[in-house]
Amino acid sequence: MFESATRGMYLLAAVTLGLFALLFIGLSALTVVEGVVALDSAVLTAAMLDGVGLIVLAIAVFEIAKYLYEEEIVRERELRRADEARRTLTKFLTTIIIAASLEGLVLVFEARTSEISAIIYPVMLLGVVTLLVVGLGAFQWMARTAESIPVDPRASEADEAEADKRPEG
Repeated sequence: MFESATRGMYLLAAVTLGLFALLFIGLSALTVVEGVVALDSAVLTAAMLDGVGLIVLAIAVFEIAKYLYEEEIVRERELRRADEARRTLTKFLTTIIIAASLEGLVLVFEARTSEISAIIYPVMLLGVVTLLVVGLGAFQWMARTAESIPVDPRASEADEAEADKRPEG
């Protein structure tokens, strides 16, 4: 019963996020159309940069919805092997890195059209993205090292059986 309710909540969250992603894309198109109608190149440029930012956000939101659907609804098992956890986390972080990188790039172009002090936030964002990439690389290296450690399946089965015998508390 609880597991069905949990899966239902994940499904509701995934569908809601998917709808939000579609709304972001629609809002992006509307923003660009308004820029075209204004017949002003500065307004159109700002509208297009806003549109790109909204589409990037839509992709990130959709990827999170897809992740929830695939990992929490379709798959009925936990991530028990190191390579499964590594792949899942890598895919999720890569989506965040790409979205943040594109947002940083859009903000750099927006800052180019305003005061030079506006460049501080985009540079900081791209610096954080760089740290995320370095962190993901370190995680990949450590995870691959962990995957190469031989594990005796009989030992892990014995450990699980012994843990089941212990009283909780």
